[in-house]
Amino acid sequence: MPGFLNIIGLRRWRRLRRMRKSLLALSAMHRDVFRMIRLEGLSVAQTAEELGIDNAKAERLLYEVVLVLVSADR
Repeated sequence: MPGFLNIIGLRRWRRLRRMRKSLLALSAMHRDVFRMIRLEGLSVAQTAEELGIDNAKAERLLYEVVLVLVSADR
């Protein structure tokens, strides 16, 4: 059983590595929007105001990040 758990751990590590690499390939604005909304818990409106962009752009950037992360998770 320990070998099986190591395989699961390795798969998880590889998955996280792919996702991290994908995030780092995005623009700083994409990463900022993702961090502020998903990690810091700010609303789209708060994030947009903080970054000086409109709500629609913040939503679009977040959507693009999610698409990249979903693709990296496959």
